[in-house]
Amino acid sequence: MKQVSNAYKLSMKSLLREQSFVEITFSQVDTAAATDGNWVSNGAQSYSEFDTLDYGYDYQESYAALELNRWALDGNTVIVPSSGTMYDGFVSSHMSNAEGKFTTPAVLTRAFSNPHTFPGITLTFDTRYQEWPDTVTVDFYLNGTALESLTLPVEGTELVINTKVTSCDKIVLTMGNTLPYRRPRLQQVLYGVQKKFGNDDIVSIKESHDVDPLSRRLPQETMQFVLLDYEHNYDPDNPKGIYAYLDKKSPISLRYGYMLPTGKVEWLKADKYVLNSKPKAAKNQATFTGTGLVGSLTGTFYKSKLGSKNFYDIAEEVLLDADLTLTAQGTHPWVIDPTLKQMFTTAALPIDSHMNCLQLIAHACRCRLFTDDDNIIHIKPFGVTVVGIYSGVWADNGHLWYSEWDTVDRGNKVGNTYAALELNRWTLDGGDQVIVEDTDPSGRGFISEAMTAADGTYTTKPTFTKTFDVSHDLPVLALRFDTPLGEYPTSIQVKYYAGTKLLDTQTVKGITSAEVFVNSEAAIDCTKIEVTMDGGLPYRRMRVSKLYYRETDFTLDFDSIDKDSQSIAKIDQLKAVSVAKYAYTAANDTTKLFEGTTTETQLHVEFSGLAQDVSISVSGGSLVSSNIYARAADLVLSSGTKTVVITGKTLSENSVVVSYPVALDGEIDKEENPLITNDTMCAALADQVKKYLQMRNTYQTKYRGNPELEVGDVIGLQTLYTDEMDALILVDEITFNGSLSGKLKVKGLI
Repeated sequence: MKQVSNAYKLSMKSLLREQSFVEITFSQVDTAAATDGNWVSNGAQSYSEFDTLDYGYDYQESYAALELNRWALDGNTVIVPSSGTMYDGFVSSHMSNAEGKFTTPAVLTRAFSNPHTFPGITLTFDTRYQEWPDTVTVDFYLNGTALESLTLPVEGTELVINTKVTSCDKIVLTMGNTLPYRRPRLQQVLYGVQKKFGNDDIVSIKESHDVDPLSRRLPQETMQFVLLDYEHNYDPDNPKGIYAYLDKKSPISLRYGYMLPTGKVEWLKADKYVLNSKPKAAKNQATFTGTGLVGSLTGTFYKSKLGSKNFYDIAEEVLLDADLTLTAQGTHPWVIDPTLKQMFTTAALPIDSHMNCLQLIAHACRCRLFTDDDNIIHIKPFGVTVVGIYSGVWADNGHLWYSEWDTVDRGNKVGNTYAALELNRWTLDGGDQVIVEDTDPSGRGFISEAMTAADGTYTTKPTFTKTFDVSHDLPVLALRFDTPLGEYPTSIQVKYYAGTKLLDTQTVKGITSAEVFVNSEAAIDCTKIEVTMDGGLPYRRMRVSKLYYRETDFTLDFDSIDKDSQSIAKIDQLKAVSVAKYAYTAANDTTKLFEGTTTETQLHVEFSGLAQDVSISVSGGSLVSSNIYARAADLVLSSGTKTVVITGKTLSENSVVVSYPVALDGEIDKEENPLITNDTMCAALADQVKKYLQMRNTYQTKYRGNPELEVGDVIGLQTLYTDEMDALILVDEITFNGSLSGKLKVKGLI
């Protein structure tokens, strides 16, 4: 769930909502230009670099420099180290004089190997010191001919330079004058321009996210927006339009805003996508479609090899081959959970798209495959039990003999509590207090061994921990204490851990009810929580009847749901899960995999199936180098006409189906994944599927629309037969056409 204020939450629940806003930032860029060619300059400082110029790097402190007013060691600058460097962007070696003029101006040149098309370029100068040259001259070239030269004044740290040039293969930037005794600096070059659209420009928006927790299929993360286009800028027939400049993978940023009762607009964190096609123009409107980063990985991966390897390395190999742009922090746009380093296969991936290869990896490793709102790809374990997705191990520092943790995930639904030798807890009036049962005293949750003194304080504060099987984001924890008698501590402290690292500590004081919510923005990928309770009524033990691990305190109730729109579907009872375990056997004899004549110096060959012990012979020329994979080979050959023959031993695929029983009757679920080659992975997948499919109920509904919700969130759900139950969001759809509306599909965690 996106972080929002309490004022936002309260106002969004109102019968009549305030106005909603949307803002789309759309980059009309040539995404291929950033990876084609290199920048060169006519002089640069030793710590200057071009690595960060071609993407939106998040620069930190600047280096202190022997320039006027740039040696203030106030924490905003750092000393240049004797070895190593941090990223500081381009810093020219040429310095201006006392009048800010240059004997030799700073010049940067970018030559491309292929012509590129963009409607202009966007330059970002020194944002940390808020400094820029007074002018910039840009020259565009094609095949050695100057097509256009523009000299523009600069009035801020960002300059947008529009051009009429349809295609160029070289750009030359010349910096103008600066402040006295300054070196020109450049932080980013965007090969295109950015445009922003708001409520007045946007006809409609539709976002849809559908992520299977078991990764049995690819995630569907799409968006569509329609703009008013009276000037026909996006019409391909308009010679003065900008249709030709639009790149298929241009980045898009979409954010929602909501006006609070105070009149202030609260903006939510933006969702980021990339275009997946050119816009369609009709009836003075332009329709754009975009996808999450996973959905954009349509290139082909063929470089997998045979042999035992861990899934982390396999996933990283696929993603590196996709050649994705770095993030603003200079990192790769993906997060692979380290647990994949302990999972192995001997199989090779099929020749398929990068995204389909990632789906196979995620499914085999029992992970969710998705992109977050920053358009970062995640392969993350999904923990699941029959009563919820937060399985793990409980521990505490002392409890009564009939205390238990089994029902804390579900809550105490008995409606009474056991009489105890505590002040005013032995009334036995037939109501809220009953005698402890001899046969099965469970069902009342955790009861601490420690008891408060006469002043309501503890000598030893009751403390419990839960260590999760897999990591979780825990922005919201909800604790329910003694609901039958309405008793609770005066304060609690919650510590969040990732392994042994303390992520955050939150303290809630002045508690006034039997249920309390604890919020944390730093509780990301937690593996353990520690809860300490303090204070209360005199001579009382602490009781915990339920603990919610929701990533949101949102409840989808009948006030939010469209009338009569909630529907329920229940899958058949699960009889068994069958998982195919694959093996690959090499043939005894060598066969011909490929034979052909070519004049090419670089040859890519794909085999009809798996092969090993591959050998290559070339007649009429020579083999310069080769890369051999399980299903393909890349060859570099000498010039001229050659005949290439590739031989090797083919491998046959076979599988053994292992069945894992669940019940006497019902449906059999079949799991097939060619990457599963050992008993450990086979049994683990079966166990995961069994647990998930035993949660049989899914609910679909139309509702008012809350853009802060995300697929994978656990929310509260009201149904005809329960006031509130935990539910996992499977599909989330948000529509905006002047106002918000939405659709949700959730799985009941019962």
